[in-house]
Parts: sequence; C-alpha cells; structure tokens
Amino acid sequence: MLTTTQPFNSSPRSMSVVTAPDRVDRVNRVDRVNRFDDPETEARQAIARSDFESALEVLMDAFGGAVYRYCRHLVGDAELAEEVHQTTFIQAFDGLGDFRGNSSLRTWLFGIARHRCFDAVKIRRRRDRRFQLTHRLPERPSPVPSPDDQLSARDHLKALADCLSALGPRVRDVILLRFQQGMSYVEMGQLGGEQPPALRARVVRALPALRQCLEAKGVTP
Repeated sequence: MLTTTQPFNSSPRSMSVVTAPDRVDRVNRVDRVNRFDDPETEARQAIARSDFESALEVLMDAFGGAVYRYCRHLVGDAELAEEVHQTTFIQAFDGLGDFRGNSSLRTWLFGIARHRCFDAVKIRRRRDRRFQLTHRLPERPSPVPSPDDQLSARDHLKALADCLSALGPRVRDVILLRFQQGMSYVEMGQLGGEQPPALRARVVRALPALRQCLEAKGVTP
C-alpha cells in the first residue's frame, strides 16, 4: 500500500494521486480492482484515453505488493524500501504520459523501482561511511508475523534475507528479479540494457554461493 509519510518534491498533480485514502476506502476498492482480468490491458486502455489516475490505480493494485517486496530485499531495509516504493509510483505517474509501450508496464515499472533502489543504496552507503564513527545505525526492523506464522518459517526467511544481503547489489538484483518476480532473462535485460546470456551467467555464478550460505544456516534450498 502506498502512503505519504513525508513530503516529496513532486508536482501537485502527482501528490493528489499518490496520497493514500483511508483504509475503508482502500478496502472498498478491492472488489472493483479484482475485476480486472488483465491489469496490463486495463492500464494501457486508461493511458490511451489519458486517464492516468485510473492507470496508476490499476498498476498499484496489481503490482504494488510485488514492487515493495522487490525493493525490501534489494535495499535490505523496510523503512527505506517504503520510501523507494513511494518514489517509484510518483515517478511512474509522472511518466505515464510518455510511456511508449516498448516493454510491458510491469517491466517498465520494475525498471523505475530498480533504478531508485540502486540510488537509495548508494546514498545509504555514503551516509554510512560519513557517520560510521559517530553514529550507530538502528537495526533493521523485523517484519511482524501473523499469528499463524511458525518460528521455523521466520528463521528461514531471516536466513534468506541475510544471505541475499551478503551478495552484491547487482547480483542480488538478478536473483530477486529471476526467482522472486519470475521475470524472464529477456525482461530482465530490458530493465538494465544487458544481454540475457550475461544475466543468466550472473545468476548461475551466484546460486552456489547463495545455496552454501543457506545450508550453513541450516536451511535446505
């Protein structure tokens, strides 16, 4: 869910759309959005008639959760991921009028998220280096489990997050796009302008290290 917890340097048009409604209105929209059999087509039709608010609404409901999960694992911080998530959809709204259809809207949206994640990681690294001698950064908050979650499942998720964090950002990126988001190597190549064989090789090289890390933590991949 997209919320605005702090001001953005964005146009009034953008902020009027991305400001989240109250929870009741959000829930009441679910049934209507769930009727979209094909969010890609629905959003493209809205863009064609210059109804960018409706297009953004479809994209947020169809892909908002997936974008957040991707950002959460790529940047390794829930609060930072929320900021990137918000920035992604603000930028997406501002760019809908310029969308040319060279890729799917899903690929286009993840391309925006990917660049904003890398920007956020770079900024955080500079901040960490600047303040590492005088500031102790807060620990990353753990996700709040539902009552039905089992301890073993939480341990597995934590082990996976730790092992992903040990990978370089660009290696972690291809692992998440391939296995979390289920993208093809062609779609992944559209995001970063790389050739599918190179991306495939990067994934193949990363998997043994990821598997070894998980096994060391007692998790069977």
